[in-house]
Amino acid sequence: MDEALLRELDQEARRRRTDRSKLIRMGAARLLKELRRQDLEARHRRGYAGEPQDGAEVRAWEEVQEWPAT
Repeated sequence: MDEALLRELDQEARRRRTDRSKLIRMGAARLLKELRRQDLEARHRRGYAGEPQDGAEVRAWEEVQEWPAT
């Protein structure tokens, strides 16, 4: 690892009253969560792009939808 990066990690760990290892685990967990989110979004985009809805399909659902009384 880059020495400057290690120094920054150590400083941040001290500031948060934890250790470098825990700080790195926290960062890795956040990264993995973000990568999963990006993957899901990309899958959704591909799914909708592959079979776009036509107006008739949307209108059919509009006819049967129910909204709660206010």
